[in-house]
Amino acid sequence: MERSLRAGRSATFAYFALNGFLMGMWVVHIPSVEHRVGIDHAVLGWLLLVLGAGAFAGMQVSGPLTDRFGARVVVPLSGFLCAASVVLPGLAANAGTLAAALFVYGFGTGAMDVSMNAHAVQVERGYPRPVMSAFHATYSIGGVLASLVGARTLSWGWSPATSLGVVGVLGLAVTALAAPALLRAGRSATFAYFALNGFLMG
Repeated sequence: MERSLRAGRSATFAYFALNGFLMGMWVVHIPSVEHRVGIDHAVLGWLLLVLGAGAFAGMQVSGPLTDRFGARVVVPLSGFLCAASVVLPGLAANAGTLAAALFVYGFGTGAMDVSMNAHAVQVERGYPRPVMSAFHATYSIGGVLASLVGARTLSWGWSPATSLGVVGVLGLAVTALAAPALLRAGRSATFAYFALNGFLMG
């Protein structure tokens, strides 16, 4: 049981780092996507609200699904969606398609945030010490790593679609590799509550 708990903790670290990394890669490429689509800062500001709306919708859907089926099921599904959809903003041709892309990606990252925080609560319950703050720190580390990788790919002249596509594929691989280590869940409505608090904290 202790081995499975350690494996579950490692998988949780992987998902937090992945979520932070994918979000960081999108943020690094915002100016390039803005230029490619041909929009100004005001329009971009409205479109970022669409990303937030997608994240909120994903959180609302993911919470009940996690309660019903367990984080072991929902975390990989949301991780696949998040990784697969991060390339969509890089492929957008106009403001309308960018809005749709951001909503889908936002939905994926919101769903992943809730479900992985739910799993983090489950892992922490099995440890004699708090570990939640370490998971949130890993999210931040993923974002910092993304800024370095994104800056490098931009210096190489990679397009947003290429950079985001490559990290999306890597994200799919990480999601698949980490999924078997997730803990089999006890299901509780408090999962969504704690997950939402974790998302708002960082």
